[in-house]
Order: sequence, then structure tokens, then C-alpha cells
Amino acid sequence: MADLQIDHVTKTFGDTQVLKGISLDISDGEFVSLVGPSGCGKSTLLRIIAGLESQSSGAIRIHGQDVSGVRAADRNLSMVFQSYALYPHLTVAENISVPLRMRHLSSLQRLPVVGSFMPGARDKNAEISASVKHAAQTLEIDRLLDRKPGQLSGGQRQRVALGRALVREPAAFLLDEPLSNLDAKLRVQTRTEIAELHRRLGATFVYVTHDQVEAMTMSSRIAVMMGGEILQCDAPDEVYDNPLDIRVAEFIGSPKINILPVEASNGVLRFGDVVLPTVAPKALNGPVRIGLRPEALRLAAEDAVLTGQIVHVENLGSEIFAQISLAGHDGRVTMRTAPVQRSSLRVGATIGLAFDGNAALLFGPNGKRVFNPQLAAAQSEVA
Repeated sequence: MADLQIDHVTKTFGDTQVLKGISLDISDGEFVSLVGPSGCGKSTLLRIIAGLESQSSGAIRIHGQDVSGVRAADRNLSMVFQSYALYPHLTVAENISVPLRMRHLSSLQRLPVVGSFMPGARDKNAEISASVKHAAQTLEIDRLLDRKPGQLSGGQRQRVALGRALVREPAAFLLDEPLSNLDAKLRVQTRTEIAELHRRLGATFVYVTHDQVEAMTMSSRIAVMMGGEILQCDAPDEVYDNPLDIRVAEFIGSPKINILPVEASNGVLRFGDVVLPTVAPKALNGPVRIGLRPEALRLAAEDAVLTGQIVHVENLGSEIFAQISLAGHDGRVTMRTAPVQRSSLRVGATIGLAFDGNAALLFGPNGKRVFNPQLAAAQSEVA
């Protein structure tokens, strides 16, 4: 296994700069997800790491060795594609064995029928068969080895693609949106299997996805990419609780974070005529924005900070989402609450909302996070 270093990598297609000086260190054994909207450059970056694309500038290092210009086949990296890329005419066992046969058998030894009689072929084929069987057992597809891809479900085909990557014993695994072709139920099951596989192997995984749920549930760290840049790379809970940019806050989290325009003046935040319970740095003045996660809002009566009218309710069984049109605000906010509150959430009803001031995230006019020194000091005292 290996550590990877991405050092100021840029990529330009014609006049369009797709990657703008990406730098990222990935430690041996980490599971790092590159997450972001379509077109942000995450798949291009993965292909550059794999050697399938060349960067315009910068370097890719594996175990400290610069592999820029090294062929993909010589980088000892295994890539799992969105489309599985299985050979339909080969069995599962034959599909998994392809990289081993290409690496360990000569062109004569790979010939049909006569190849098995070439000197050394029998021993090498026995080793390849043992490796294939071990990978299949690891992924629990050993009973499928004689089937063709057309006889498998989407989840089974994805595990075959993982098995083909696994037998190579690569320095790192690169996965490019491997679950996007699966239905919702299979995605949940397969992402659990991939996370468990990572824990068993202790291998380095670089995982590309536009699905924040996949990134949040599987990763050691998440690199949030937008516009060819990494906005933030942190542990999942840190990205969710302490986003450094309003774009990160809006991308991570479902339902989406509520963003409200407020006015800062001498440490006080006002939403219209209402003074909010969040304290701002005294030096911050003028229009800013606060972010409130849906779970930060709660129904309130006497201590209500905001008032609004319920316009839509979604009952998910284990939780309820209520969309509320706020007085004095053109948009809506979403509140996440427990099913016990269902009787209080009627479409058309006027309700009061409150929130803990410490739960609000404050962003400046440039969209960057504004840290409240008073709040930080209070949190450090509690810790």
C-alpha cells in the first residue's frame, strides 16, 4: 500500500482550466472521497492520478516517487469504473484473473489451449487461480465464479470489478462513482461492503462521487471540490459541523442547510427587526449570512425567534421535514424534527421557531466562514 501526494496539479482543455492547482496529501491506508457537483474536476483528477490523463503542470507522487509521465500500467494502481468494464464473454473467474494473466503470463502462455503447455504456465496458472479464489472469497462472490456478467445483478457485477482490482494488490484503489448505476437499495448495501473491505484491507482508497451520503458514510476524509479547486478537506463530521465556505455548507447535508441574510452591527445580528441569539465579532459590520442546519431549528412558543407559515410537510417515518415560509423572508427554511411533533405540523399553520445561537454558522460577504472568537472561547472552556 502507499501514500499519495498531489502537488499543485493543474489541467487545461483548450482555454478551459479544469483543475486550478490542486494539492492534497493522502496517507497510507486512508479512505479519501473527492466529492462535488458534476463538472467540478473530480473525475479528471482521479484519471490524472491513475495515469489515464496527463496534468498540465504539477506532480503526482506515490510513496514520494514522482510518477508524472509513468504509464498507467506501471503505477501499480487499480481503478474501478462506473460502468464496471467487465468482459461479457468471460466468466467471473476469467474477468478477475485478467490483470494477473497480463502481468505474469507471457504472450505464448496466454494462448488458448497450447498456452497451458508452455514451460512454467501450469504453476503460474495455479497461483493465479488461488489469487482469484481468495479475492472472490473476500468479496463473497466465490459461488459466482463460473457465471458470465450477463447472469449477475448490478451489485454482483460491481463486486466482480472490485475483485479484479483487488487481485493486483495495488498501491492504492481508485474508484470513480462505482455505485451510480445501482438502485437505491443496492447502493446502501454496496457502500457498506466497500467500507468493510477498506477496513479489512487497510488499503489506500481514493473515491470519487457526487453523492454526499456515500462520502459521509465511508470516508476518513472528504475533499469538497468546486470549480476545479478543493474548498475543504476534513473528516466528515468536521466538514458538516464546521464548513469553511458557504458552498461547502450548502453542498454537504440533506436537507440542505438554511441560509438567512442578516445584518451585523457591533456584535449584534439582526434578521429584519429581530435580534438573533447568535453573537458576532464586534468588528464585523454590514450584510452577512447565517447558516442553520434543519435539525438546529425547533418549535417554540414564548421564546420564538422566528415566525412563519408551514407550506409543506414530509413524513419519513423516523423523522419529519417541515418547510416554512418565514415572515419577512422570500425563501423557505426546512426544519427536521421527530415524529412526535407531527400533530403540531399542519400545512397553513403559523408557528414559532427558535434555535441555539451556538448552532448558527456565520459567513461573511465573500462566503467564507466567520469564526466567532467569543463562541470559540466558550466552546474551549466546555471542552
